[in-house]
Amino acid sequence: MHPTALPDSFFVHSDMEIVYADPTFCTLVGAESREQLRGASLADIVVPEYCSSFREQVARVENEDAPVLGLAVEFRTATDQPQRGIVVSSLIEWDGSRHVRSTVLPTGVADSPASHLLHDRAMDEAPIGITISDPSQRDNPLIYVNDGFCEQTGYARDEILGRNCRFLQGDATHEDPVARMRAAIEAEEPVTVELRNYRKDGTMFWNRVTIVPIRSDAGTVTNYLGYQQDVTAEKRFEQDLTLFREQAKESEKAIFVTDPDGTIEYVNPAFERITGYSADEAIGLTPRILRSGHQDAAFYAELWDRITAGEIWEAELTNQTKHGELFEVRQKIVPVTDEHGTITQFVAIEQDITEQTLTTQTLDVLNRVLRHNLRNALNVIDGHAELLETEELDAEARQASIKTIRDQAAVIE
Repeated sequence: MHPTALPDSFFVHSDMEIVYADPTFCTLVGAESREQLRGASLADIVVPEYCSSFREQVARVENEDAPVLGLAVEFRTATDQPQRGIVVSSLIEWDGSRHVRSTVLPTGVADSPASHLLHDRAMDEAPIGITISDPSQRDNPLIYVNDGFCEQTGYARDEILGRNCRFLQGDATHEDPVARMRAAIEAEEPVTVELRNYRKDGTMFWNRVTIVPIRSDAGTVTNYLGYQQDVTAEKRFEQDLTLFREQAKESEKAIFVTDPDGTIEYVNPAFERITGYSADEAIGLTPRILRSGHQDAAFYAELWDRITAGEIWEAELTNQTKHGELFEVRQKIVPVTDEHGTITQFVAIEQDITEQTLTTQTLDVLNRVLRHNLRNALNVIDGHAELLETEELDAEARQASIKTIRDQAAVIE
């Protein structure tokens, strides 16, 4: 994972030793560069009164007792005034090894340009909604929301502060995720749920909510930190995918889905029936398992060039089943793209036209046979007609020629 892929104001550590710190965190603690903090002990950066609690939180995360934990911590700074903040820690893969990432969300902002920069960048400009509630007050009201939360919900900050976050719920909000959040808060444990919420204008959106209890150095929950992420597009994709699979299950056409590299991710029952490959056998392989050799490399190169360029491909081709039997299909391949236009999958639909092709071929053969027989009959008629024109035939031969002409005429009819 590259450092720029992570949010602002964070540090990565293992065994309480810093392996990476972003520039904003360096500014917060007064370090001149990231190199200065690399290898430093967090015991030298965290104020002593908070060090034990922070060490315990890190140990719980490393032991996977909880996927994410938050804690109120004070850091030493270059000035005499420590910086107080909420540190949210979780496990990540960093340079191929397991480490802990801790993101800093300041709550006690000193009157310094660096601290204001940290607050603005880490909180207000975050691309997701961030909230902080106060469980010591009646109904656990919100005491802080960032700009992202206001933009996400359509409410102004003064319409939100002092209210419990449940005001976003509505008629279509299911009770189950709400009950899970309520139980986690009562148990003072972190939780992530997805539920239907409503914006100020009444429009519904799917909200992925993560709530993390923030503890003081004494272990008491002082606040709840909330992350709110609009996942409506993801939920619609999941719903569309479910609908697609239900329809594909009933289809008589073979349907399979691949990833952008062409690896099969899904096949419908018709695919299994037509090709002889079960879903377990086909998934993880590529459509090359169906190649019969009747199409050359240039055919497939053009196919790949077209679909990777975002075009729909249609063609008739000969495929081969698992058992080596040939079958004819009319194939359509449709590239699927995300909101950025990036191809995420290919959907292939194949209609078995083997019977249709055989029927056409049989009719062609029959047509050729009939035309051959017709030509033969006409030649016979023509020959006997020439005989009848001569005067050398006796009565018996003449009658025989007339009968032959009539017999051939009956064949033509």
